[in-house]
Amino acid sequence: MALSSHMAFAMNTAGQVVAANDLPSLGPTLFHCAGCGGEVSLCRQNGSQAYFRHVRPATCEFGVQRALHAATLHLLAESRFVAPPALTHNGNGHGKRRMIEEWGQASVCTTVDGVPVDFFAETLAGPLIIQIAIRSLYDASTRSTIRALGYAALEISIPKPDEVLGIGDLREVVLHGLTNKVWLWHPAIGNRDRHAQPKQRPAEVALLFGEVEKPAAKLSVPVAVTPWVQAGGLAAGAAYRQLPVAEKIRALEQQLGEPCERWPDAIDVDVTGKGSFCVDPRFWQADIFGKFVRPAVEGASTADFTMLTVLGWLDMRYRIVPEFEDAEKLAVHQYLRALTAQGYLTALPDQQFRVLPEPRPNELSTLRWNPDARLSVGGLRVCSERVRLQIPANQVQRLLEYFEDGHPAVAVATFVQDLMLRLHAPERTIVALLREADLVVG
Repeated sequence: MALSSHMAFAMNTAGQVVAANDLPSLGPTLFHCAGCGGEVSLCRQNGSQAYFRHVRPATCEFGVQRALHAATLHLLAESRFVAPPALTHNGNGHGKRRMIEEWGQASVCTTVDGVPVDFFAETLAGPLIIQIAIRSLYDASTRSTIRALGYAALEISIPKPDEVLGIGDLREVVLHGLTNKVWLWHPAIGNRDRHAQPKQRPAEVALLFGEVEKPAAKLSVPVAVTPWVQAGGLAAGAAYRQLPVAEKIRALEQQLGEPCERWPDAIDVDVTGKGSFCVDPRFWQADIFGKFVRPAVEGASTADFTMLTVLGWLDMRYRIVPEFEDAEKLAVHQYLRALTAQGYLTALPDQQFRVLPEPRPNELSTLRWNPDARLSVGGLRVCSERVRLQIPANQVQRLLEYFEDGHPAVAVATFVQDLMLRLHAPERTIVALLREADLVVG
């Protein structure tokens, strides 16, 4: 294909696929070809039709098709649904059922049981593979391999790429179109053996441009999508998402192992952007605590996790409407930092967190007073609010006097035991207060 061919899609500096016709003419912006990675420029023809063109000569045989392929995968990942053709159980057309396949998160250009696939999602009905068929890129001989995986597999062909000029056109073809789609395999169609190699159906070949293309290089274009989740997790998350409020509370109580009136104070933390999850903040905070903190403390799951993993979990289970840009990320980050201050977590590099075990008396021996620590009225108020510890007025002055000219003359463990009795608070909260005020080290 000539290098001067007009490309409808390209990658911006953020790694997102954009359409030339959807971009305003507001000065120079850097774009890259989804095929070769070379720089492309935004051009306009007759003041209306826009397209991308390589800035410098480059060897890019299928740049137009690769850009369209990347845009299709990006659209599927962002839209999280597709309208597939009806399932037909027999040749007479009986048993047809219209449906919408929906998913929360997906993996793009990945492998399933060692077989490369374009798109893999976990839907309520089970795993779903989607293959994108674009002339000169698609290897039709891989259909039998895809069928043999035993998962529902949908093929979406784009027979006229030159007519797809924007995201709107692409949405109609990929998401809503029916005549350009075919089920390569579906559990409802028949009970085929997982490792059988079904013969290629002539109807499928006719659908894909009327001929079988020669094998071509498999396309693999990185597209920004949300982190991958374990198979089956989406189904449970989607089911929870549809529950009424009372049922959500019961589910969270079961997850935490205690009724809501006995949930720890760490489940009601005031953070910025807390309303972005369209539920009372105690719901999503209880969800995080029950999923990632409490099971790990009790040894039921891994004790390390990332902030992105938490966001992915919440994205499956709640409708997220950010109060401002990235509000949901800020809310989760502040909540995890609050759990760190309260002694439930320790922060690791790259927004990773590790669950700390329940504190034991012998572990207090590792704590030492910070010789440079100072405590003020304002500082004590802020720190006590962060760890959600109510300090009676008659104890505030006592604490300030302890750190007026240094630190208490007793060991940290002794001081903690004394405060536990005076403030009627658990050891974890007292230690969290001392850490938050930077009064102890170790």
